[in-house]
Amino acid sequence: MSKEQNTFIDEIRAIIDQIYQRISISYVEQYVDIPAMAENRLALLYLFLRNQGMDKDRARTFSVTTGLMQLGLDMHETVKNTYGDSLVEERNRQLTVLAGDYYSSRYYQLLARSGEIEAIRVLADAIQRVNEAKMKLYLREKEGRLSSEEYLQLRTIIDTGLYVAVIDKHAGTEEARRFWRSLLEETAAVEYMISEWEQLKWQEQAPIGFSRFLLQKPGATISQVLSVIDSKATELLDMCEQLLRTLHQTEAQDVLTWITSRYSHRVNRLRRVVEEM
Repeated sequence: MSKEQNTFIDEIRAIIDQIYQRISISYVEQYVDIPAMAENRLALLYLFLRNQGMDKDRARTFSVTTGLMQLGLDMHETVKNTYGDSLVEERNRQLTVLAGDYYSSRYYQLLARSGEIEAIRVLADAIQRVNEAKMKLYLREKEGRLSSEEYLQLRTIIDTGLYVAVIDKHAGTEEARRFWRSLLEETAAVEYMISEWEQLKWQEQAPIGFSRFLLQKPGATISQVLSVIDSKATELLDMCEQLLRTLHQTEAQDVLTWITSRYSHRVNRLRRVVEEM
């Protein structure tokens, strides 16, 4: 691993540690499952900001606040439509909503203290678009009018809306905006595919999201769905690698290769499990 990669990894770990320090509430953690941090998306955002010439402290502030807001949105997405009647389940529902609100409010506090008023507006607009996509996904699915392709499009907006908004605001050129936006959206799609693959293969959870639509086809089986997800993840990874080859900045490309290689390792691990079965 290169010196640049080691330095970058240390900086990302510091950002993630700062986020966890700001959301750590022991009482809430007794009842609520905290969503996983979108580490790769944070890494890409931070690298983008540094690549565009933003200083470390400001780039760190933007990354921490975006990460906090993403956790708040992800927390709200875990709230179920129905809960049991027990006190524990009711407390879980209430704390999940409140924790999501708390994480979300922290982004506003940090940006306001830093004097980043424009950034507050940028993220607020992005939050609105993300929530609109969530509502559209929910209503289309409830009405039975949601295709697998549309699901993936809306899922991309939900997963990348905050980061794309920052990229659109701070990209120095249209070429940079297209590159970083495409890379973030493609890697987020890869991450989503791999996560569904892992749930189906290891956690034995009922298929959700993209898998649900595949299984709705007559005669569809779990093994067929896994094969489709494998192909889709491979296709998306190839697209990411093609994007990286268009970047001529050696230092940034070195770090980006490390980021995308994390997905390749997860895919290879899943394939080895299949081969050993």
